Amino acid sequence: MFKLRKNTENAFLDKIRIKFSRDIAADEVQKLYLSVGWQYREVQDIKKSIEKSVLVASVWLDENLIGFARATGDGIYNATIWDVAVKPSFQSRGVGSFLIKSMLTKLDSYGIPLITLYTECAKKNFYSKFGFESNFNKIIGMYRSRKHI
Repeated sequence: MFKLRKNTENAFLDKIRIKFSRDIAADEVQKLYLSVGWQYREVQDIKKSIEKSVLVASVWLDENLIGFARATGDGIYNATIWDVAVKPSFQSRGVGSFLIKSMLTKLDSYGIPLITLYTECAKKNFYSKFGFESNFNKIIGMYRSRKHI
């Protein structure tokens, strides 16, 4: 478990902890997802996604889950960060940066050369601070959802 260095006037930052553990209640993750406006996901499906992830990170203030993210991939050549969520009352207060920096440090320690993520256009500048870039001239992210099948 890592501790966030207090580098702002937010008094809560010295109490924040990060855990890299799959041992997290899926219903707590569901509550966090709903708090950020995401659609409902079945708790069993959240549990399965956590179990199948290469890395799971959760941010805690005392006993309260305030941030979450996970990464999938092969653990050798690539990893993709998914489901980055920070409780709305803690957004723009350093929690998301702490979460992403911690995940990247852990993924880098695995020696994974390519780390990707998907984000809304509005969040692009947030992730570019951590070295993520988009280059639609060379690479384009594509997806297929079940509704297209």
